[in-house]
Amino acid sequence: MVTNDSSKLTNTEWYLDTGCSNHMTGRRDWLIDLDEFVKKNVRFADNSTVKAEGLGRVLIQRKDGKRSSINEVLYVPTMHNNLLSLGQLLEKGYKSMLEDHHMNIFYQKSRMIIKAPVSSNRTLRLNSRFNKIKSASQSLKTLKVGSGIRGMVT
Repeated sequence: MVTNDSSKLTNTEWYLDTGCSNHMTGRRDWLIDLDEFVKKNVRFADNSTVKAEGLGRVLIQRKDGKRSSINEVLYVPTMHNNLLSLGQLLEKGYKSMLEDHHMNIFYQKSRMIIKAPVSSNRTLRLNSRFNKIKSASQSLKTLKVGSGIRGMVT
């Protein structure tokens, strides 16, 4: 899911990932409240590492038209795919279920917030609905949202 070719544009899709420990994106323009003092090394299955250059939030557009955010997202400039950590979601109290070629993510036991189809290459990919907010510079700085990704309705 990661490439070091900085000439490629970052993908606008998000992948649900059981193997990553944090939500991650290479899209600096999506991040608000970025804490650039957070520096971490991100290690991949092949033992390669890249540097995370901050931690912030990504604003998303919900199906109902309201805005919410994905919190605690690492900014990894060399990433060209966006990852949602299932471990991070589970840690925040979200539930997941696999059935009928989809992964469903629930908040507060019964409220489905994500329905991700299994793609032909067996990945769980979400479309770019989250990115209808063009950039962090156009964001509503006064938006108050809770923790996690509450409200990511498909």
